[in-house]
Amino acid sequence: MDDQFSKLVSKVLAGEASYDEKQQLKQLLLDSKEHTLLFNQLKEYWDADVQLNKTNKESFETSVMAQLNFEPEIRKSKYRKLYLQIASVAAVVFFAMTCGMAYLYTAQPNEIYTYSAQSVPVEYLLADGTKVTLNINSSLTYSSNFGKERRDVKLTGEAFFNVTKDKTKPFAVEALGTKTEVLGTSFNVSVNNKTGNVTTTLVEGSVRFMAKNCEQLLKPGEEIVYDANSKKFETHVTDTQYNTAWVSGRYNYNDVTFADLANKLEKIYKLKIDISDSKVANRIVSASFLNEEPVEEILKALENELGFSYEIKDSTKINIVSKTLRN
Repeated sequence: MDDQFSKLVSKVLAGEASYDEKQQLKQLLLDSKEHTLLFNQLKEYWDADVQLNKTNKESFETSVMAQLNFEPEIRKSKYRKLYLQIASVAAVVFFAMTCGMAYLYTAQPNEIYTYSAQSVPVEYLLADGTKVTLNINSSLTYSSNFGKERRDVKLTGEAFFNVTKDKTKPFAVEALGTKTEVLGTSFNVSVNNKTGNVTTTLVEGSVRFMAKNCEQLLKPGEEIVYDANSKKFETHVTDTQYNTAWVSGRYNYNDVTFADLANKLEKIYKLKIDISDSKVANRIVSASFLNEEPVEEILKALENELGFSYEIKDSTKINIVSKTLRN
C-alpha cells in the first residue's frame, strides 16, 4: 500500500479530508481495482470499529509500520493518531491479502477471527490462498488452527468461495448445522436464518454437502436447498448466475433463445413475461446487464433488434407483442 493512498484513506474515513483530497482518492479508486477492493475492506473494518487482538498488536504494529514506511513521530498529533489507527486497520487487510494472515500461525490455540461485510460485498484472501467474497450483512469466522490440519470456517449470511486445492487439508463451510466440504472448487453458500434454509450452489469442481439425514455430492450447475428445521432437502439443476451474480454485479447470457432469457428475467425480477409470437420467442440473443438494472432497460435494448414492443400491465406482468402482429 503506497503512502499517498493510506494518507488519503485515513483522512476520508476520519472525516478530515478536503474536497481536493476526496477527489484525489476518487481518482485512485477509479484507476485501480486493487485500491478499490482495499478501500472497501478498510471501510468495513472502520465502520465495525475493528481492533487488533491486544496480545498481537504491538509486535504486529511494528512490522506494519515498516511495511507502510511510517515514521515514529506519527503518534504525536491528533490527525496522526487517526492515521496510525487507520494504518493498523489497513495492515490487517494488507497482510491478509499479501501474506495470508501469516501471524495467525503464531497465535494461541482456540483464538477466533472474523471477517465481515456490512454495506457492500467484500473480498478476502485466507491464509491458504482461498478467495472469499462476503455478501452484505455476512460474516465468516475461523480459528487460529485454520490450515494446520484442516480448513474449517463458519458462515453467517452468504459467501462465494474460490478454494485453493489441497488434497491433504479439506476445506469445509459450516452453517446452521450443515457442512459443505471441498478440496478445491468454486461455490456459493447462502444461509437464511429466518427460514432455516441453507443453499449451496456449485459452479466448478465438486462438493459434498452433509447434514442430519443428508449427504449429497453436487455436480457443477447443481444446487441443494436444505431446511435445517425439517431436515428436508431438494437437489436440482440451476442457473448458477442467478445465485452468484451478486459477486460480479452482472448477469451474462450468451446465445440463448429470447424465451429462455424471458424465463430468467421472470425469476430475477419476480414477474411474468408473456410472448405472443413464437418467432420472436425463438430468436437467439445475447444479453449482459447489471443485477440492479431495471427490466425495462433490458427490453428497450432488445426491442428493435428482435422486432417487438412491450406493455407493462402492472408491476408483476409484461406483455411482449411482435411489431408485425401489432401492425
